[in-house]
Amino acid sequence: IGNYSQVLTSGEYHIAEYLRKHPEEVINHSIQSVAANFGVSVASVSRLANTLGYRDWKDLRLSVARYASITNPVFSDISNDDSDEVVAGKIFDMTATSLRDTFEQLDRKNLSRLVRAITRADRIVFFGSGGSGCIARGESLRFANLKVAAEAYSEEFQMILQASRMKKGQIAFGYSNSGRSRTTVAVLEEARRNKALTVGFANFRNTPLEEASDIFFCTSFPTQNAFTAGL
Repeated sequence: IGNYSQVLTSGEYHIAEYLRKHPEEVINHSIQSVAANFGVSVASVSRLANTLGYRDWKDLRLSVARYASITNPVFSDISNDDSDEVVAGKIFDMTATSLRDTFEQLDRKNLSRLVRAITRADRIVFFGSGGSGCIARGESLRFANLKVAAEAYSEEFQMILQASRMKKGQIAFGYSNSGRSRTTVAVLEEARRNKALTVGFANFRNTPLEEASDIFFCTSFPTQNAFTAGL
């Protein structure tokens, strides 16, 4: 937020600084409540969200929630001193909060659109590099359990090759935590050029992956290494 100090009005900067310093007091507030607390209009709060690079207040609030969860001790990395009970509690609490935050900003219309597309698709391919490649492979296995044919690729050459073979009536899923994986973005762009439906998943909005996606879903998961297995 501090990076935007030169483009915010004094009133907007005051609100932004409060969000940064007191996230736990804001994440459950509506835009109307925030506006009333600061004596400004709802439109002013909405403009602040846009100026900071977010789609709307809900998007900004989710980012604040993510910041709060990452800095909250309950979501700290698992340590050698943690008991089995503490380890289980950290993973379950983090996962429950992340799922709730993700659902809050879920675009239901896009979800319905994707479900209908999946029922008609003659090919579904999942792409992801590095750790995101593990997620891609896991998702393909879940679809296999539903008796829906799906493929997954995580090696750069295979990803590009398979994207070049996609066509209309097929779906390309791309996973990237940052939303900035050059290979995954390039793969979705290639699949889109070939008329395939592109679907992106990332932990951040306003990224190259979102731009390359016909349908985009923003997740809310802290990125500590300790939680990789839990996710």
